[in-house]
Amino acid sequence: MSDYAIEVSHLTKTYKLYESNKRRIIEGLFPNAKPHYKEFNALNDVSFNIKKGEIVGIIGKNGSGKSTLLKIITGVLNPTGGNVKVEGRISALLELGAGFNPEYTGIENIYLNGTLNKITREEMSKRIDDIADFADIGDFINQPVKNYSSGMFVRLAFAVAVYTDPDILIVDEALAVGDAAFQAKCMARMNQIMKSGATVLFVTHDMNTVKRLCQRCIYLEHGTKIMEGNAAELADIYLKRIRESMNEEHLKLEKENLSGEKLEQSRKEDSVRTEKISEVNTEFMERTKHFREGTGDVEIVDLQLLDEKEHETFSFAFNQNMKMRIRVIVNADVKFGLAYHIRDDKNMELIGSSTLRELGTMIDGKVGEVYQIDISTPLPLIEGNYNISLVASRPVIENRTAMFLCMVENAAVFAVEENMKQKLWDKVYIKNEVDVRKVE
Repeated sequence: MSDYAIEVSHLTKTYKLYESNKRRIIEGLFPNAKPHYKEFNALNDVSFNIKKGEIVGIIGKNGSGKSTLLKIITGVLNPTGGNVKVEGRISALLELGAGFNPEYTGIENIYLNGTLNKITREEMSKRIDDIADFADIGDFINQPVKNYSSGMFVRLAFAVAVYTDPDILIVDEALAVGDAAFQAKCMARMNQIMKSGATVLFVTHDMNTVKRLCQRCIYLEHGTKIMEGNAAELADIYLKRIRESMNEEHLKLEKENLSGEKLEQSRKEDSVRTEKISEVNTEFMERTKHFREGTGDVEIVDLQLLDEKEHETFSFAFNQNMKMRIRVIVNADVKFGLAYHIRDDKNMELIGSSTLRELGTMIDGKVGEVYQIDISTPLPLIEGNYNISLVASRPVIENRTAMFLCMVENAAVFAVEENMKQKLWDKVYIKNEVDVRKVE
């Protein structure tokens, strides 16, 4: 018996893109006619193996081939080339309700789905109550599904999918599972499946979800696997590429909107360079040189972590106040904000803020100016090691997208000591108000 739940070998999926439907019909009627189509490779020679019990993320931009890959693994699509070997029962949360007969009742569709998944009627009978309770659609379970609302249909379809005791669970981010309460119940059930030792293939654009749930990642671009490895590392690489792509698009639009003369003036390439200014902490710049990106209009050149007495330190007590003293140099006339993010050892972002959030205004920077920015925050964190990322940016579309002027990942690492007075069980603690009254 193989150690792998899924083995994908040299997988290719090619589509024919015709100029028109007329050309498609002509080729169907006359096979020897000159073809008039372009080939599009949705997947191109993709290979990887997933061990039993692994939780693996599939990441990549829209159009990278993620959904096509999942559909081939689940048998919905046939590959053009290569092969897929799957060992175990698959439950795929891709297109919920696929295979449901609208004329059948909810109960009848449960049994039908069981048959499609090679589960006997007797086995499905044992799960009926659990599925009905989870779907929570009441007496509608005995009505034809064609009479269901879209929300009821999705609830039943999800309940059926997660109660087939899958060996392999495949989840597409496009999943819509009703209201917030039902979504929370779905996540809890999916966590139970993961803890049971099932293999999980997870597709999402949410890198925090990848870092939290996945052990390993497969990164696709234009139908090709470009990377495979540690989930947290690949999630950060993916985010970095997304930021670079956003900056390129924003700069392209600016160039189109500005004449060459105005653009040259706005960028001020003859401005003061950061390496020639005494304000630069050369040790900080050297240490972070592999973790920096952005346009360079603003440069973050120093970071100190200070306690209440303004002594530099890298170890703090629980809930102690930490001051981040950040120094930036402005290389072009630009209005910007500065933000920080504190991450745990798995690179999950826990707390953070920005000058814009706290002050309500941007910093109006001019070429050659140097700013010292002090940001103070308590550290209501469980004991452990943490790192800080700093971002200088200017909004392009408010609360949606920004131009990254300077981003420094792993700008500093610090530790939070154990709270000896009272043990913490959650990552972050925020003070609560509690009222206890004895009821007579």
